Amino acid sequence: MKDKIYTYFDVLNQHSIISATNLKGEIKYVNDQFCDISKYEESELIGAPHSIVNSGYHNRAYFKDLWRTIGRGKVWQGNILNKAKDGSNYWVATTIVPIIEESKVKEYFSIRIEKTEEMKLEEEKTLHENRFTQLFNHISEGVVTLKKFGHKFIITDFNRGAEKLDHKNSAEVIGKDVLEVFPGTETSGFYDYIEEAYQKGYAQYPILKYQDENSDVWRKGEFYKLPNEEIVCVYHDITEEIIQLEQLKKYNEKLEEIAFKASHEVRAPVASILGLMQLLDLSDLSENNQQVLEHMKSSVEKLDQTIRDIVKVSYDTEEGKALFSKLSDLKNHFQNL
Repeated sequence: MKDKIYTYFDVLNQHSIISATNLKGEIKYVNDQFCDISKYEESELIGAPHSIVNSGYHNRAYFKDLWRTIGRGKVWQGNILNKAKDGSNYWVATTIVPIIEESKVKEYFSIRIEKTEEMKLEEEKTLHENRFTQLFNHISEGVVTLKKFGHKFIITDFNRGAEKLDHKNSAEVIGKDVLEVFPGTETSGFYDYIEEAYQKGYAQYPILKYQDENSDVWRKGEFYKLPNEEIVCVYHDITEEIIQLEQLKKYNEKLEEIAFKASHEVRAPVASILGLMQLLDLSDLSENNQQVLEHMKSSVEKLDQTIRDIVKVSYDTEEGKALFSKLSDLKNHFQNL
């Protein structure tokens, strides 16, 4: 039996970083692997406190929990960042086993596996995830991710942009069927685009009006299918733009009406006046009356040209405003004659 134990220990010794400490935490034994990774000589480690390789990365509570656990005779497992003699750091997956004799803990036996590269990759992954989360939550567009389960699309994420646009809290909607959260999805046509994205990998929907009991809005956006089968919807609200467009449309209709009236109801009599003035024989009039008539003719011609310009400009521009102002000035001029 002892031979088997020694064989097992020999195998463990070849592939693991091993140490033994007394109850005070002073090192009693280290194997070659421990010396290699810590860059200390065995003579420098024996009798030294195990804190000789403490990197300072972990807080006091972390090690307090460790010592409390092994002090009670229980096994502790976790990842520890240590510091080598040359100042370099290394991660080890650590298992500390209390050695118990006569119901009392006599010493501690530690087995470690280096995982520096794995921890670096994990840190990079965490960093990328944090960057994505910040981007996900700080863009103004709404972003919703969906996962298909059976015949349902379940909401798996809901960014702050979506919370603001739809006045819903992410905690309330994540895990629910999209039709439950947005009951107007199917009738408004959005559901067809979700299905299209799921089948084809991408779908861009045109301007759509979403309606339910609580909402009446206009939306535009795109659906993407991720490698993990999730559907991402990126959208923005264009309700204000649609309202402004409708107002502009009504305004243009009113301008067209004004232009039509200016052309047919105002310009026609002006044209008649100009025609009649051409028939007048100025030689029969006194010099004063001739001047007044010439002044009237000039004013009517200006009025005629202004009406032509108003008909031409049928939308709200600085030029249009100037023309309306010009028309008002001409009107006041005729009233003062």
